[in-house]
Amino acid sequence: MTQVTPVKASSNSLALAGRVIALAMLLLVTSTTQAADSRALNALLDGVLAENVKDGYVDYPAIARNVRFTKYLESLAEFNLDSLSDDKEKLAFWLNVYNALVIKNIIDGKSPNGMMDHMTFFRSNIKVGGRGFDLNAIEGDILRKFKDPRVYFGIVPATSSAPKLRSQAFNGEEVDQQLEAAARDFINDKRRNRFSAALQAAKLSKIFEEHRDEFGKTDKQLLTYVAGYVHDEEVAKILKRGTYAVKFMDYDATINGNSIQSH
Repeated sequence: MTQVTPVKASSNSLALAGRVIALAMLLLVTSTTQAADSRALNALLDGVLAENVKDGYVDYPAIARNVRFTKYLESLAEFNLDSLSDDKEKLAFWLNVYNALVIKNIIDGKSPNGMMDHMTFFRSNIKVGGRGFDLNAIEGDILRKFKDPRVYFGIVPATSSAPKLRSQAFNGEEVDQQLEAAARDFINDKRRNRFSAALQAAKLSKIFEEHRDEFGKTDKQLLTYVAGYVHDEEVAKILKRGTYAVKFMDYDATINGNSIQSH
C-alpha cells in the first residue's frame, strides 16, 4: 500500500488562508445589513492587498481585475459615515480609503507625475457615504486632524519615494501598532533616509520637508523625532544631539508597481 506523505503548508499560506476565512465570516455576518461596517470593508481591502502587494510592489493590473476591490469601492459609496464612532476606527478607515483611491487612480490611467497630471490625480473623487472625497481632502481635512504625523508613513501616493504600501489593510484594533511599524520601516529604509557620520549629515525623505511643522520646526526637533525610530542606537544618540546637518532626498516619482499600460 502506497503511503501518502502529508504536505506541510507554509506559514505564509496559512496566514493568507486565515485572512480569507476571516473575510468570509465578516461578509457572512454583514450580508443581511444594508451596508457593510468598517471592519468588513477593511477585511475586503486586506484580502486584496495580501494577494497583490509584495514588499511594497503593487500589481495594479491584478487589482483592476479583482472583484473584491470592485466590491470595496461599491460598498464605500453606500457606507454610513456616522457609524464610525471610535477615533482609531476612523483613522484606520480613512487611511484605507486614501490608499484605495490611489490604487483606483492608477488603474484608471491617472498619474501622480507632471504638474497637470498631479493635480488631476489628487483631485479625483471617490464616493464615500454618497459624498465625493479626493486625496487632498482626505489628507488635509481628515487625516491631518488626528495630529499624528505617522499618518504620512501610512498613506502611499504610488511613488517609489513614498512609504511602501503594506500588504495589510489598517484596522481599528491595530492601527497604532501598524503606524508605528510603518514609521520604523520607512525611517530605517536607506533608500529613503540616510545618516552619514563622515559628512555629519542626515539626508531625509521629502516627506519630512513637506510636513516640517508636524515633525519638528527646528532641525534638532526633526532629528529628535527621527531618532526615536532609528534602529542603530549609536546613530540615534548622535541624531538627538541635533548636530547633524539636515538635507532632503530628491523625489523619485517612479510608480511603485507594474502599470496598467504594461499589460
